[in-house]
Amino acid sequence: MASDKLTAGLLCVFFLLILAAPAGALDVATPYVQADFMWNQGYTGVGVEIGIIDLFLADNNHPAIAGNYLGSEKFVKGAAWYSSHATSVIGAAVSQDPTFRGPAFNAGWWTGQTTKRSSMTTLRTQTVAAETFGQGLRSLNGNPVEVLTFSIGVAGSSDGMDQWSLGLDHIVNTNGRTITLAVGNDGPAGDSITGRPTGAYNVITVGATGNFSEDYTRVADFSSRGPTDDGRSKPDIVAPGSMIHLPVLNSNWSDGDGTSFATPLVAGGAGLLIGMGQDLGYTTDPKVIKSVLLNSADKLDGWSHTSTQPLDYAQGAGQMNLRDAYSQYVSGQLDPGTVPGVGWDLQEVTGSQENLYFLDMLVPAGEMLTATLAWDRIVSTDTEDIESVTYSFDHLDNLDLYLYDIDDLNNPIAASISTVDNVEHIYFSIPETGRYAIGVKMAGAVLGDLETYGLAWHLTTNVLFGDADLNGFVDDADLSLLLANWHLSGDWSQGNFIGDSIIDDADLSLLLANWGATLPPMGLTPVPEPALLSLLAAGANLILLKKKHC
Repeated sequence: MASDKLTAGLLCVFFLLILAAPAGALDVATPYVQADFMWNQGYTGVGVEIGIIDLFLADNNHPAIAGNYLGSEKFVKGAAWYSSHATSVIGAAVSQDPTFRGPAFNAGWWTGQTTKRSSMTTLRTQTVAAETFGQGLRSLNGNPVEVLTFSIGVAGSSDGMDQWSLGLDHIVNTNGRTITLAVGNDGPAGDSITGRPTGAYNVITVGATGNFSEDYTRVADFSSRGPTDDGRSKPDIVAPGSMIHLPVLNSNWSDGDGTSFATPLVAGGAGLLIGMGQDLGYTTDPKVIKSVLLNSADKLDGWSHTSTQPLDYAQGAGQMNLRDAYSQYVSGQLDPGTVPGVGWDLQEVTGSQENLYFLDMLVPAGEMLTATLAWDRIVSTDTEDIESVTYSFDHLDNLDLYLYDIDDLNNPIAASISTVDNVEHIYFSIPETGRYAIGVKMAGAVLGDLETYGLAWHLTTNVLFGDADLNGFVDDADLSLLLANWHLSGDWSQGNFIGDSIIDDADLSLLLANWGATLPPMGLTPVPEPALLSLLAAGANLILLKKKHC
């Protein structure tokens, strides 16, 4: 369509590149989100492919990213062109430089060019590029990427009804790809999310922390704030996006500030979780990845929400914390019923039911319960031809999230009940010691509809795997409890951290991975060195051998 044609003046690239700044901090930002903890568990992005779609191509000859380059796709006629922006964006996710390393440094990556040197593009070009990477078409030879990341946008409404936003939501829902998207750099005023495709529903929209500094404890002034033009809570999450030392053209490096660079950090984090899920046999459905990342995020100063505004308009659910995301995700899928204090589920709900998750312990007063619910907007297509397809909003079911005292399942003590969002989020201090349940209910839907959702939850006391006695420290006492119940069934206090039918190597591995860790605060405890873990594992094996022969 003629109205979709955009000149360079309308094209917005969500970044600020500071060429004269001193050496910056990918080496600070990556460990700040606890990516190195996941590396110590063996997850570095192996087996995961990330696709970056930008105006021009990323420089695959740059030493920091050449080692995991898989290929490029050009979605416009004419010569291939390369940009520092695209190079920096993918570098933030997968850089293999020993000092300035990205979270998913062993992930493979693809790069896509969507505009010509004459700076003309169309929204059609963007959706074709996204569908190509999402479906594994062209040179991808049927091998789709697991994560797509966008740090570009165009002028227009953020209501999510444009073809680009609809197309991205369709790819998430239909092809099961996780998509990260920069929220933009028009802050700090509220209601500053502008343009397309920032209004997409099913993606993970990312804001930035750090205000032209390495102080990642606050949202950057330039990071755009919600709500969207149709009143939804965005961004979904934030990550470091200032003073990031990144690869640029001609094998050079430069410091960057912008949501452009926070976004690929989250893409890399999602890639680590997906690689972990592939290894453990867990679902990597985008709804689960999104709910786990949001539920494990750290709340920064000033965070707030209401029952009808699920997320903070500046920081979403908070700042990405991959250590806590690991602890959340490794618990494994848990069906409705009796569940431990940390877990996740991929489940269906209809208009005639409420799915209840009964926490299996007496929850002390003052403990924080965090729960996140995510589901998809449904988008229809009129053809399977990605070159001519028209995307149409089909429907969005309305799901609600509740917390109950189990003595009264009719009157929730906390709720997230937005009528416009497809995310619900509870962050609630338990008022009195007792037993509690989480409820997921459909408040409004297409008649007879069945909605699939991702749900993640955790209690402060239970988020530290290995802490069997719940004293906030993983030590010999916890190991003794686990070994005393080896190969028996049991609950958390007996060493069953996975929540399955037996206490075994999986539970022992979790305990050893967190040996010496303490609570609180979440995500800020020391990570054991690999050598220490080896010694602990060897010691545990000796104990097990003694038990076996007793």
